Amino acid sequence: MFFAFLAVILIGFGYSLVSVFVNDARRFRRQALLVSEYAAKRGYRLLNPAVQENLSNSAIEMFRNSSLRSLAKGSEGIVDIEPFGRGKDDPLAFVCTIRSRDVTVFNFTVFSQRPDGAGGTIHYRVGKARAEHLPRFALGPRSVVHSVEHLVDGMIGRPTSTINVDPQVSSDFNKHYWLEAQDRNAVLAFLSPGKLAFIANDKLRGDVLTNSGYFVYRETGELRSEDDCDSFVATVDKVIAHLL
Repeated sequence: MFFAFLAVILIGFGYSLVSVFVNDARRFRRQALLVSEYAAKRGYRLLNPAVQENLSNSAIEMFRNSSLRSLAKGSEGIVDIEPFGRGKDDPLAFVCTIRSRDVTVFNFTVFSQRPDGAGGTIHYRVGKARAEHLPRFALGPRSVVHSVEHLVDGMIGRPTSTINVDPQVSSDFNKHYWLEAQDRNAVLAFLSPGKLAFIANDKLRGDVLTNSGYFVYRETGELRSEDDCDSFVATVDKVIAHLL
């Protein structure tokens, strides 16, 4: 009797694992079709062409394909920017040209860093542009997401350096936005009054982050439709036009 009961439990557990596997494979294929068709329609290119080359296969076949297990990551080159060193890339990224710059657009997921799992999962849509010799900084609107990230930074001992903008340069910036950097003079020289005015007047809803080789814009949310992609690309275009 006990072994029969145990067999039922194991069969149920195995069925649940198979169901998760199949559902993940189907979701991946649906998203792959969406991104491939969108990129082709707009004249963009996929970061991982192997995805498009395997779209004729079934979802299970795609999931099993070894060529789809070592794909390029949108976060390559920016893992030293928080939080791209501790999350998960969506391999279904595309590359478009915005104001003569190649911009990689992708989804990125950050999982809770707390042992109890509290804090939840955060999804981002990200635009990454190659741009050298920029001062390193991060800025964005004050939000619950940023508060959670600050909490995580404090828990793991990661230092931050907050900069307050002179109210005479931008009267409302400090009230609505945060700015973090190590080299205050270099960052404030780069963020001219005109750039700060754009951020405040446009009510920029995402974060701008840089390192020595890339300019990154991210927003909370996911790219799940053509409209999502069009809207986000237009936003990245506007940010690059005013800040680079």
